[in-house]
Amino acid sequence: MQSYGLRATFFQNRISAVFPETILTNLQRRLPSGRRLILHFASLLLSAWAVLAPTAVNGTTLGTLSTTSTSVSFGTVAVGTKNSQVIQLKNTGGSVLVLSSAALSGTGFSMSNLYIPLWMAPGVTMNLTVTFAPTTTGSKTGSIVLKSNGSNPTVTISLSGSGGSTTRTLSLSSSSISFGNQVVGSSNTIGVAVKNTGNASVTVSGVSVSGTGFSAGSGVSGATIAAGQSATLNVIFSPKATGSVTGKVSISSNASNTPNSVSASGTGVSSTGHFVSLSWSPSSSSGVIGYYVYRSTVSGGTFSRITSSPTTAANYTDGSVVSGGTYYYEVTSVTSAGVESGRSGQVKAVIP
Repeated sequence: MQSYGLRATFFQNRISAVFPETILTNLQRRLPSGRRLILHFASLLLSAWAVLAPTAVNGTTLGTLSTTSTSVSFGTVAVGTKNSQVIQLKNTGGSVLVLSSAALSGTGFSMSNLYIPLWMAPGVTMNLTVTFAPTTTGSKTGSIVLKSNGSNPTVTISLSGSGGSTTRTLSLSSSSISFGNQVVGSSNTIGVAVKNTGNASVTVSGVSVSGTGFSAGSGVSGATIAAGQSATLNVIFSPKATGSVTGKVSISSNASNTPNSVSASGTGVSSTGHFVSLSWSPSSSSGVIGYYVYRSTVSGGTFSRITSSPTTAANYTDGSVVSGGTYYYEVTSVTSAGVESGRSGQVKAVIP
């Protein structure tokens, strides 16, 4: 059991009046009458202090130890790793609170940032850090017992957690992305979320890219992704020539399902001819995987879809326009189940 407590003996605030009377009476017997009167007066003052000390020093009300939580659950933590949580301690009473001991029990639990004895003035807060680092699998329980001179002299915080087998897995927000049309000589970036769905940290050892015009941004290769956390893999398309191209971005790591890969596609369009560049705000709806672009030559007329598959990027370049033409565009979002949203308002483009 981990325990923090006072090594010295603390006297009660309300000391007995016998102590000053015994000492001072013996002194009075050896002093002249004038000095006896002064000593007697001092004896009365000391006796009064002994009786009134708790109120004069500590205030009119006792201190009270409050905690942000009386139970802490760590859930499942992989063996060999650790998880920490912070509990705030506060004196909500009207007197100085003295925290005299803190006893910790339970296998795998520890606490820090607590120094005993601890004096806390009214309104003062302190942070207690509790850590769970299991060494074996299975459920674990424990507690922290705090003792003080407050109105609630004993406060117990229960602890629980489970040691679990180590798992390292990565999931990608998308397994395929489409850049649609992109003007030759320009570039576009699509972010793919890489999430650690296991319970132990995953280290990415490298990112490889195949396909002309595709590349990956820095920030993921060599990174360590903590359990439950995500990193963003930026895939970049910079077409060097006109025409459709495909590629793949692969992530190597110490995850059990490595390598993870993202298929990419895009089409380079000429930068010397006429084209219309469209962009829109990404959809905030869940499950959206991309967008369809529709075009018409008549305002409010019949629109035809000009993207054969959903474009992942929130922009599109239409390179199949001619000089002197007028075009109208609308966009829809689409889910992985193929469900389309309603169409956006139309926009107009006049080609000189």
